[in-house]
Amino acid sequence: MDMSTRRKSKPKKEKEREKTESPVPIEIDTHYQLYGKHAWEVEYGEKCPTCNRRIDEFGFCACGSE
Repeated sequence: MDMSTRRKSKPKKEKEREKTESPVPIEIDTHYQLYGKHAWEVEYGEKCPTCNRRIDEFGFCACGSE
């Protein structure tokens, strides 16, 4: 069998990543590597009373207050 015709199965994270079709290559997508989701997949709620930035789905904002 020719080496160029063999296909390796992709890891699960890469398969999931293809569904979202990120313009950023996985090798340099640090947000995805650290948090397991893309920056645009994070859901935000109300604004922080301290810094007036959005609070994410985990209760954190840019200044670190909760």
